[in-house]
Amino acid sequence: MNSAMHKYEINQCALYKCSSKKRLEHLLLLKENELKQIKQYTRYYNFSTPKKDGSPRKITAPCDKLKKIQRRILRLLSPIKRPDWLISGERGKSYIDNGKSHINSKYFLTMDIKNFYPNCQREYVFRFFTDVLLTAPDIAKILTDIITYNNGIPTGCPTSQLIAYYAYENMFKSIYEISLNYGCKFTLYVDDMTFSSNFPFDPKKLEQEIDIQLRRYNHKPKYSKVKYYPANTYKLVTGTTVSPDNKLLVTNNLRQKIVENFKILKNYQKLSNDERKKKIDSLKGQIQAARNVNKTIFPEINRLTNDLK
Repeated sequence: MNSAMHKYEINQCALYKCSSKKRLEHLLLLKENELKQIKQYTRYYNFSTPKKDGSPRKITAPCDKLKKIQRRILRLLSPIKRPDWLISGERGKSYIDNGKSHINSKYFLTMDIKNFYPNCQREYVFRFFTDVLLTAPDIAKILTDIITYNNGIPTGCPTSQLIAYYAYENMFKSIYEISLNYGCKFTLYVDDMTFSSNFPFDPKKLEQEIDIQLRRYNHKPKYSKVKYYPANTYKLVTGTTVSPDNKLLVTNNLRQKIVENFKILKNYQKLSNDERKKKIDSLKGQIQAARNVNKTIFPEINRLTNDLK
């Protein structure tokens, strides 16, 4: 599928009003009675990746068989129509689209939800299947079992971004309505919420209203990440920078990492072969991330890195 795929209303989803295990097995491309073995497939492993600040991000990922089933569920849910302000979990959209959505604004408020995935409750996922997709309760339980872990939403599943939205869709729709009351444009990228406007607004009052709404669903903002940007300042929006003259730029943090890592690679004699390969792969990934924003950035470092073996 691609970003131009046909979208339909949720009542046209194949899972809508699913009431039999036989039908569910057919939809999930499983063999007859294979759902009885689903507990055997529900296995996860943990690892960490570095965050932007260098601290570890814990990832809980499914085994290959479970991931395949989760991808099928995602395939069934993906074509459903969703609001334009939802960026995460949408085919053809990335964090860069989040920045682009606000490129013509002057005043920004950005907020993150603290420990969003770990605090997403299994009950809200179950309710999505029973109350929105109108599946039978036993079918909802099976689907919830497949895409949740330890009563929450795992970080490393194909379904996690989209299910996190659907589980808390009412919360996010309320936040969208609040943003309209302040004359703001709103976008959502997983737990990153961005509000922007061409006209001044009261960021403290907006923040307080969002805080109240989050707490109704047992969430709260990560206060250290709440940031207001007045006009004529550079705004950080989910891995991108929006300049005062309305251009999307590569963040200074990523620029610095690329330059520093390239300097390390120039002294490759001090690195083992494995260390060197990891550094090269990491640097190439960083350059690609920068070039997703600016196609011509770092031409010489890009050329020299591609020549490294």
